[in-house]
Amino acid sequence: MALICFDLDGTLVDPLPAVEHCLKLTCTELDLPCPPTSEMAACIGQGSGDLFAALPGMGDPARLSAVLERFWSLFAEQGIVRHRIYDGVLLLLARLKHQGHRLYAVSCKPQRFARQVLHQFDALLAFDDVFGSSPLTPWQAKDQVVAALREQGILQPGGFLVGDRGNDMAAARANGLVPLGVSYGFGTVDELRAGGAERVFATVAELDDWFKETLQGPEIHDSFAHSE
Repeated sequence: MALICFDLDGTLVDPLPAVEHCLKLTCTELDLPCPPTSEMAACIGQGSGDLFAALPGMGDPARLSAVLERFWSLFAEQGIVRHRIYDGVLLLLARLKHQGHRLYAVSCKPQRFARQVLHQFDALLAFDDVFGSSPLTPWQAKDQVVAALREQGILQPGGFLVGDRGNDMAAARANGLVPLGVSYGFGTVDELRAGGAERVFATVAELDDWFKETLQGPEIHDSFAHSE
């Protein structure tokens, strides 16, 4: 059975409505200029801290910390429900789980929020585990997150990592995972190729078809057989 890691934002779900809503509220409350939606989209998968750090007056670490704390507070209250799951994701996850593959969600989003997002779509139980960061610690790049999991023995070389950004692909290659890119998220095909993607898929259906061909086997397991 295979080990398959999925990035969350831009791969399984679209977080832009949540990010846009919470960032606008944060900027309005704290009297900050709000970045355009295009800049918000560009930061997804790269870290919201960099987006806030570029705003005027954020040279003071204490001020930046307070702004980020308010953003994540709003995110917890109002952002989770504004995520959208991509068409076909639930069927893909259920089929892979039925085949007995080990599935992990690996996100730079705070772990508890990643779990809550998946839970609201009834997708959490498809995963063996969900990994993310803490909202109170410095943002970690995807290669740092994946490397830490490999060092702990959770992820082993030879598995797959599916993601929508070039840093997902680079993290996969650096840790012995096969990098599979999806271009329906927030990274371009060129970005994914430059990051080292072995293949790039335009839709969830294309990704599912490739897994069907590559990881052939009967669907004999219950994807909801373990408790949350």
